[in-house]
Amino acid sequence: MTMNKMNAINRNPLHAQVAATMRDRIMQGELRPADRLNEIALCEELDISRTPLREAIKLLEAEGLVTIRPHKGAIVAEISMQEISEVFDLLAPLEALGIRLAMTRMSAEEKSRIIALHDRMIAFYESNDREGCFLTDYEFHNTLIAAARHDVLQSTHQSLSNRSQRGRYLAPRFDQQKLDIAMAAHQELIVAVKDDEIETAARLMHDHVLLTGKFVIDTLRASGVARE
Repeated sequence: MTMNKMNAINRNPLHAQVAATMRDRIMQGELRPADRLNEIALCEELDISRTPLREAIKLLEAEGLVTIRPHKGAIVAEISMQEISEVFDLLAPLEALGIRLAMTRMSAEEKSRIIALHDRMIAFYESNDREGCFLTDYEFHNTLIAAARHDVLQSTHQSLSNRSQRGRYLAPRFDQQKLDIAMAAHQELIVAVKDDEIETAARLMHDHVLLTGKFVIDTLRASGVARE
């Protein structure tokens, strides 16, 4: 890491850095639904005082990732099928709008990066590296939304995306058939992006996100990780 990047990280408020660390742990399932957040243990582990930790917990509560119980402390928020379903209901039109805006605003360099991310994801898929495929897919969607240059859309998408990713991390990975269908949809989508077919890309994105949500729900239901 370069010195400039290190300085940029250090300029972030401490509580935001703590929230980012805890957010990653929650999304990746290291901190699981209903786990109690032990403030003493977390302060010792992160080498911080309780003030930035409690500020971080409040941020995560606002994002729906943590539940604060009066006089009992904080726990990792539980996942419900209804919540995940509702999140994808909102993500589908939001990402359709995002790709529509991105395709009218992104530079040639941004378009090349988006295509490169898609190609990298497909390479992971073809080599059966599901973790690499999943993480690159996440980066692909976030990069597209960033290219829309719409701050409110991006912040709303990030909050909803955080919630959706919890479901995907905590569930076992999609079975091969579901993964094949998702990747085929991505292949159609990138063709529309390359050909500057904006409305086709928006429609494909909307349908792809809804289908992903259905796959997540099916997988969570089969695993018993989330409640109805």
